[in-house]
Amino acid sequence: MGTEIFKTLQPRHQQIAWFVLSLLLLLRLPFTIIIIFLLPIENQNGSAIYEVGTYLLTAFLVLWEYDNLSDFHIETSALALIIFLRPVQTLILNYWGVDSPLAFPNPFGLMLSAISIGLFIALWRKGWRLTPVSRATLGWLIVGLFAGIFVSVLENLKLFSSSLSHVHSFRIAPVLVPTSLNLLYHLSFAPINEEPLFRGFLWGYLRRRQWNETWIWLLQGGLFTIAHVYFASQYPVIFWIFIPFSGLLLGWLAWRARTIAPGMLAHALINGSVYILILGLLSFV
Repeated sequence: MGTEIFKTLQPRHQQIAWFVLSLLLLLRLPFTIIIIFLLPIENQNGSAIYEVGTYLLTAFLVLWEYDNLSDFHIETSALALIIFLRPVQTLILNYWGVDSPLAFPNPFGLMLSAISIGLFIALWRKGWRLTPVSRATLGWLIVGLFAGIFVSVLENLKLFSSSLSHVHSFRIAPVLVPTSLNLLYHLSFAPINEEPLFRGFLWGYLRRRQWNETWIWLLQGGLFTIAHVYFASQYPVIFWIFIPFSGLLLGWLAWRARTIAPGMLAHALINGSVYILILGLLSFV
């Protein structure tokens, strides 16, 4: 009897999961692309809707698939980043004095905090606890760290090279604090929106459909590139070279590490222009 009920519920479980995943893709692809092209940059309500909606749907899938999160490259360290770091963006925006609907304590910012707290409580009730990061995951986090630094420097190679000749004019104190805060901001933002989607749930659900992982790797890289099409006209090199490369690199990290945590770290370092911090540190050499 129990087995029959399970077989009946499984298709419904998958249908709901695919529906939520489709909503996530709609938010990241057509919705975000349209608002960036159509709305003036001063109008941030559209992006706030995307961010809150994405975090809410991601939290739902985390709870929906709690017993099988490893199928989606989500383990303790990735889950901790998703839960605890997302509201940090709202606090940093407030600290910077940015007039954003996501800045704490504006309504959208409070929504992100409420989702974070709700997700933590729900997971705690399910028995989730923070556990030490495995040595294998720690090793992959280090790989993600260096991968992010490499792409950041490569993406800004011209600026990096021209600044090397003036590296000793850098002063680490003015560089360290703002750059570190910028990196923390980026770790609490795009990686939590995009890594669980492209390298987590999309990857896991396609694998359940018996897709070859090489094809999944290529597809997620392609979708990740399309999701950044608004860079194509103003930053063609970034769009045609660095974004596809980053999508494949982040996918490779998740594929090999079997966790999105290294990719989340690399993603933040790429977006956070860590090369500025590297120049500051080189000033001591």
